[in-house]
Amino acid sequence: MKGIIIDDDRGLNYESNSPVRKMANMFFNPVLRMLPSGSIEVLKKTHPSAQVIVDHATTYKAMEVLYNRTPRADTNRFQNFFLSIWLGTNNSKAVRNRLRLVKREIRNKILELASENREINILNIASGSSRAVLESSEELGDNVKLSAVFIDKDHEAISFSQQLAKGHKYNSSFRWFNDSADVFLNTRGLLMRFNIVEIVGLLEYLNDEDAVALFSKAYSKLDPDGILVTANIIKNVERRFIHEVVGWKMRYRSADELSSLLISAGFNLDKMKIFYEPQRVHCVIVAQK
Repeated sequence: MKGIIIDDDRGLNYESNSPVRKMANMFFNPVLRMLPSGSIEVLKKTHPSAQVIVDHATTYKAMEVLYNRTPRADTNRFQNFFLSIWLGTNNSKAVRNRLRLVKREIRNKILELASENREINILNIASGSSRAVLESSEELGDNVKLSAVFIDKDHEAISFSQQLAKGHKYNSSFRWFNDSADVFLNTRGLLMRFNIVEIVGLLEYLNDEDAVALFSKAYSKLDPDGILVTANIIKNVERRFIHEVVGWKMRYRSADELSSLLISAGFNLDKMKIFYEPQRVHCVIVAQK
């Protein structure tokens, strides 16, 4: 298997565990693993953000809580203590680390293409809030020619993403489609081609066969030197808590398993960059056509 990069880019301000947090995790992690599934109703009441995470697990609403960890003004110290626990877990930190890593890789490709004075066409599948694409394409030079297509089945996610994009430099070149990837790629997107395709946050909910089919379609949509940026959560010590207690059920895959799906879809292992973010909870792969 090609070497995995444990990314340690200091410029990204990755979130790691302090010595104190590591010691605390020696207590918290066993406790989390032992909690009965019924305890979630009590945990939901510890902070309004916890309720959003539980009630909207797998959606952009839960992801936005994890991305934006600022306490609400109407919460008290007790609630904010529990918020620090919720948003200080390895999984929560890893989600934010993954966002930083994905943004860097997309931006690097944008800058590479821009340096060649090429048009940049981005496809974001299961886009949710679209933060990675929107934030990685900010503050580019005036001569960069960039457009993006965002696809999501959740119309609320589409609306939220459109709100985030208001005022964005390239907003007039952005298009949103309230569709599944399969429907879009076989209809309106049939003749479209892209040099960046981002599929992050979806693989956890697809079986292997459907994942390979989606990767194959993404491969066919890429320009010859285009890249696919994708990711998957890895088995970790908080899995039972997330899966059984919170009720956020996902498919966990190792770097080997994720790269094998990409190979089955036509990508070459020698043209992949395989990363673990510092918490080693998420694997991110950048696969070039």
